[in-house]
Amino acid sequence: MKFFLRFFVFIFLLFIPSVLPAGGLKSQEKYNQILSDFLFQNDLEEVLQSEYAKDSGWIFITARQKNHPYENLYAINEKEPEKSSLILENPAKAADVFSNLCYLPENQTLYFGIHNGDGRFNDIQLFLGDGLYVLKKDAQGVYSSKELRRFTKLEPWIASLAKKAFFQPLPDYPAFLSYLFSFCDYDCNPCFVYKTDEGQSLYNEQALKYLYENNLLDSLFEKENPGYRSPFEDFLFCLDENNVLSNKRAVTANHCERFFKDCGAFTETLFFKAYKGRLYMTERIGSEKTLYDEKEHVSKSLWTPDFSKVLMITDEENDFYVYQDASCAGLRADFFEGAFPKRIEDEPLFVFNKKLYIRDVNKSDFYMLNGNSFVKSSNPFINSQNKSFIISILVIFLIIFFVISLLLFLRLRKINSSRFIFEIGQKVRSEISSNIHDSVVQDFRAIRLDVERLKVYEDSSDLQKNTVSNITECIKKMRDICYSLNPAEIASAELDGSNVNLLSVMQTLCTQFSERTKIPFMIDCEENLSSVIVQKEKALYASRIALEILSNIEKHSYATSFKLIVRQKFCSHEEKTATFIFIDDGKGCNLVSKDFASIKNHFGMRNMKQYAKLCGGKIEFLSDLNEGMQVRFSIKVLSEA
Repeated sequence: MKFFLRFFVFIFLLFIPSVLPAGGLKSQEKYNQILSDFLFQNDLEEVLQSEYAKDSGWIFITARQKNHPYENLYAINEKEPEKSSLILENPAKAADVFSNLCYLPENQTLYFGIHNGDGRFNDIQLFLGDGLYVLKKDAQGVYSSKELRRFTKLEPWIASLAKKAFFQPLPDYPAFLSYLFSFCDYDCNPCFVYKTDEGQSLYNEQALKYLYENNLLDSLFEKENPGYRSPFEDFLFCLDENNVLSNKRAVTANHCERFFKDCGAFTETLFFKAYKGRLYMTERIGSEKTLYDEKEHVSKSLWTPDFSKVLMITDEENDFYVYQDASCAGLRADFFEGAFPKRIEDEPLFVFNKKLYIRDVNKSDFYMLNGNSFVKSSNPFINSQNKSFIISILVIFLIIFFVISLLLFLRLRKINSSRFIFEIGQKVRSEISSNIHDSVVQDFRAIRLDVERLKVYEDSSDLQKNTVSNITECIKKMRDICYSLNPAEIASAELDGSNVNLLSVMQTLCTQFSERTKIPFMIDCEENLSSVIVQKEKALYASRIALEILSNIEKHSYATSFKLIVRQKFCSHEEKTATFIFIDDGKGCNLVSKDFASIKNHFGMRNMKQYAKLCGGKIEFLSDLNEGMQVRFSIKVLSEA
């Protein structure tokens, strides 16, 4: 039993750090730097979600300011940061109310929703800020609040809630005006206008007071205009730049005949998905149910979600139309908890292998868009040929690696030398990396060429392109695995006996990890610092430490971004030290707690300390609860290459 325990420990130590796939886009560093600069300049501390409009050079984010509980919407311009701006200050003043941000390249428009089911005034539910939002470029070609439109209805039932909130027991005219103005366009100066029978025009609070005191206000609350909307919108107009009343309506977004024909107030969770130039949306549908409250031991009538309704959006120059297409009729999509899904497996609508799918509310049935209609499909996550192909290849390598590791372990089981075990493990990793690159990767390339040369029918050309794309992605992933097994800089040093630029190794590992996990990364080096030269043996240990740190960020930190800071200093005339500081914004931990005392004895932490000791370096851990983790690794470096 002890033998097998030691054996599996050995497998864990060798294998887990070696299979961290990596890869990176050249533009990722620039993207991270732009985002980081914007957050710093605007005193923002947390990005909840982002949408990158590559075709127009804009980044849309929802982010929280420091010491603020809720997020706002911002637009960041890549090339001209001075054009970046706050688009929408959270109208609900509540956390996690924005739906997913969805950008449609075909019309360069951003779509999102806001749902605040707990929004209240005087303990009356008002759904503050709820609705579907559309953001287009303004006349200057910039995304700003001038072209932000809110699509929703002040329906009679919502107006009746407002009546209870603002006029019982006594009228609160300023608060009700503020509520009405929240339905107006964001680029106007709104005014509530009422013209009496005598021809006198009354404005804002004066108009409301007149209506209230003459018993005319109740009829407005009770009246229903065509399209099931309250008549209050008919009294909202704009003041011009000179503060003079104009004939321009203050609510322009909702004056679309077809929009009012089929759509409601959007007082529920929305989700958006752009696919091949078309925009799909789901709206969560629910009902009142009698449920038993185990805490209070009573039965309560509560609203609970049932399914999501699948809709489509047509956004033309002179009309805006939300409707249920015949292809979606009868489909009941899944609903999701929270403001927006954090992963594709939770999305009611998702794109997988370039196909659009709907997940049924039963979570087991799937429908795929085929032409202009949705047809029932198998689970794409389980039956994906691409995924099965990659898994099969990895299983083969796992078996090979397991056999090689077993043979090595049988020979080394009586040798109690950490350095020797590490060197043997590195040789195994190097051999596997070389074999994968020289055999499997080359075979994949040959297969790709054969597939590209195949003559296929026209209706099979998309399948051919998808297959070539999948094979190319497999080649990339295998090359990334090869790098993490044996970085190219270290492999070259083994051949010619040269030293290694450790900065290049660290930066490549982080960039590859960031692309695979989608966790944003940025690097901060001293000015003019382009290389950190160390001996090959030290570079090996340092790369293993970096992989352990990245593994912890992925598995334990729940981080949304991380940073690598690199600094060099002369300890004496002949001795120079480089420090690599890895910082993530994850949950962190209390370093003096009992929990951390047990964590630091786990394999990953022990490995990092052991590797640092073997290369003559030093490693420190700095953290606190909800403050992220900082790992500082210092190593002596050479003065010259």
